[in-house]
Amino acid sequence: MTTDDLAPFTVSRARGRSKLFKTAPDTPPATASVLTEPPPGIATPSSPPGAPLPTLPEGSVTAESAAELRRPIVCPPLDAVFAPGGPVANLLGPRYRPREGQVRMAALIRDILQIGQHAVLEAGTGIGKSFAYLIPILWTGIPAIVSTSNKALMNQLWDKDIPQLRQIAPRPFKAALLKGRSNYLCALRLEDFRRQPSLPDFDDNYTLLEAALQTEPSGDCERMGLPPSLITRFTVSSRDCEGQKCRCFRYCFYERAKREAVSADLVVTNHALLCYNVLLMDNLLLPVRPLLVIDEAHQLTSYAINALTLRLEHELFWNVVNHKRTREAAEEMDLLETAREGYDQFFRTVARQRPPTWTEDEEVNKWALQGEIQEGLALWNTLKQVHDVLQRQTQRNDDGELDVLVNQSAELVMTVEALARPEPEDHIRFCELDPTLADTEPRAYHAQRSPLEVADVLAHTLFKLWPRVVCTSATLGVNHNLTWFQRQVGAVDLETEVVTATLRSPFDYAQQMLLYTPPGLEPVYGAKEPEYATRLANAVQQLVETSRGRALVLCTSRRRMLDLYKRLSPVLSAHYPCYCQGELPQPEIIARFKAAGNAIIFATRSFWEGIDIPGDALALVILDKIPFLPLRDPVVQRHDALIRHRGGNPFQELQLGSAILALRQGAGRLIRAETDRGVIALLDSRVLTKRYGRQIIHSLPEGCHTTQLATVEAFFHAETLDNNEA
Repeated sequence: MTTDDLAPFTVSRARGRSKLFKTAPDTPPATASVLTEPPPGIATPSSPPGAPLPTLPEGSVTAESAAELRRPIVCPPLDAVFAPGGPVANLLGPRYRPREGQVRMAALIRDILQIGQHAVLEAGTGIGKSFAYLIPILWTGIPAIVSTSNKALMNQLWDKDIPQLRQIAPRPFKAALLKGRSNYLCALRLEDFRRQPSLPDFDDNYTLLEAALQTEPSGDCERMGLPPSLITRFTVSSRDCEGQKCRCFRYCFYERAKREAVSADLVVTNHALLCYNVLLMDNLLLPVRPLLVIDEAHQLTSYAINALTLRLEHELFWNVVNHKRTREAAEEMDLLETAREGYDQFFRTVARQRPPTWTEDEEVNKWALQGEIQEGLALWNTLKQVHDVLQRQTQRNDDGELDVLVNQSAELVMTVEALARPEPEDHIRFCELDPTLADTEPRAYHAQRSPLEVADVLAHTLFKLWPRVVCTSATLGVNHNLTWFQRQVGAVDLETEVVTATLRSPFDYAQQMLLYTPPGLEPVYGAKEPEYATRLANAVQQLVETSRGRALVLCTSRRRMLDLYKRLSPVLSAHYPCYCQGELPQPEIIARFKAAGNAIIFATRSFWEGIDIPGDALALVILDKIPFLPLRDPVVQRHDALIRHRGGNPFQELQLGSAILALRQGAGRLIRAETDRGVIALLDSRVLTKRYGRQIIHSLPEGCHTTQLATVEAFFHAETLDNNEA
């Protein structure tokens, strides 16, 4: 191989050497902590002088403890709590609305507490599902965990719902908020910063940190309101921590948050931490409790797959190989040079497996890895030697920094072997190319191994171990049937019955919403794609002009989003502010959109969930087409083959269900309150001509369906008349 062939990949070595961070896993070593004085002047989690931190209970469930967790839990009748003139009505005042679905959901949870069953409950938007599951928890006083997928709902629970219910709950309770380690300040980095008063930004940052900690002593960076630059500077990932050997372990904000969670009656956490706990930590982080509520449960499978995915991270490799302690431990520097060369050779081989052509209709920047990769096995063998060298050093030097490197090198050894050897049939190895980087840049290549499905593992680690799991979301059903979701998460064929229910939204969709599908507009690719793209852009322009802006244009690919934005923003921006996903951080785009009142956002699927824009600022949601999974995606292809191999129907089991749920999430951005009105435009006539179209229409909110643009115009004209009369 020539020097030119090597050149694009050798640049990563210099970059790796320039960024040396200490890293460590979440699980701390079992040795005693080294006590030190806390950083003076900055608040830290308190602990009695000289007293060790309390020991976390074991997460494993014995037969005796399982029986105790499953014992019947008696919950008092709750109808009166939600009734007019009752505690909830008095609490909410003018905002109170009697909600039949909320009362029914609370009654279902009350029943499963008594019987000891799991539940899958689709709770339509506006039901008030958080009160429906929190009130049975707080009225019985059972230890429970509530997990959600996004920060907005987590903050709603912690800042609004729980404090409100504390005012009317029949008994006092302790609640705790627990996130991942990188969400909390690192006490060690705070101390190191305190010791450098000569830094040019010391006074300003010290004052800011001190004031923020006085307001939010938990060390939760988001709740402290810290700017991104300080969050990056003063937090660590799970790999960056030395655990109990850290000299500031006694004052660790994250460790304190974990122990607060263990002693709390109610814990609010997120899906990422929940899946890490259930799938990788044997419930040691969050021990099994009588009840687990998984809100926004439609995202559970994606978080579970992410938790079980092995990734070969560039920064991790270069941090280990170029770390000062690694270089000191390696008696022969040739070993580390061999590792560097082997790493580059592995990714050169991975890059050569990239297909020569890419699909034109979807953005699929990934390809499956084929066969046994010899360069990967050679790298695996070298990294084992690096790991052995570091491990021998721990026998002579008992410190956290070295433990960090040992654990990190062990992770590299495991990951590289998994990527080098052929995977099981229910997994896939693939490499993804970062489209924002040049393909000659090594950092652009991301190799990983992922499971295709997680139903079996969730069935064993979640539904068969936890006594009561309630999965809820506004979008779980496909064609008003919850079986598809149950199969995805493994909530089928269990020893105990799973309670299921679809609770309708209190919103009057027939009056508040219109569903529009233009005939004759179907995605086309190849030679006729430019004509289709023009027709699509014209349809979007007509709609946003009819709605007077106030639109969210959601695209199934980044390429389509950019094309529509490039075509339409020069024309529309004269009257309506136009924003494109990626130009600004999402929170800032949303804030500007709400403030403008007539703006347009062009975005992709990642924008579809977790945003809340009630009121007149959003009146139109445009979906460019049915969001089927890209057929050229190697992960989809492998999953398709797996389903066919077991005699299933990939279109029904994989494509249609995921598309319907994605559409329902997109549609759910529109009607967020009883006073909202608007149009959902699905610009894909296949829902009119294909057999599956009826299932899609039937699964969307029950608005009036039309194929006529004139009906859309009349809908918005009526809105104008109503506003003028008001």
